[in-house]
Amino acid sequence: MTHSTNRAQDAGNSINPAIDYGQIEGAFIQGQGLFTIEETLWLRNGQLFTKGPGTYKIPGFSDIPQVFNAAMLRYDNEGNMLNWNHLRSVQSSKGIGEPPLFLGSTVFFALREAVKAARLMNGRSVQGKESGREGEAWVFDAPATAERLRLAVGDELVRRAEVRRKEGEVGFLVSVA
Repeated sequence: MTHSTNRAQDAGNSINPAIDYGQIEGAFIQGQGLFTIEETLWLRNGQLFTKGPGTYKIPGFSDIPQVFNAAMLRYDNEGNMLNWNHLRSVQSSKGIGEPPLFLGSTVFFALREAVKAARLMNGRSVQGKESGREGEAWVFDAPATAERLRLAVGDELVRRAEVRRKEGEVGFLVSVA
């Protein structure tokens, strides 16, 4: 087995590897949800609309990758065993939840790249001015919900289903992002 720092989580001297692996995997899935399905919407009067399981979605079992490789850092780049005795923490351990939480953003960035490719395939702009709409640039913010992904592709089906607001119309919900 090749040991590499770019494939492993630095947990220090893990007190309980089984718990740490669960934390690594759980934090990644939580981050994946944060960047892909957890959309916070507000009513115009300032009340939170997405406040329950019927309107606010969190990752479920089907959102977990079937192949999920997680490892803890044990060796340096030369293959030498690392030690964390210099750490001034409980049994030389480290907190491990934050890095994999943010790594969930990689799912968002992969989806964004896929949408960019689809937009180019459909003759739509991915930067600068949108064709036919002077001064409007393409923006794709997180979370990358199924609805946002579908609309961002910009294919013929999306063009045919486009709804344009009439003067004075306002949306029912407000998105903070």
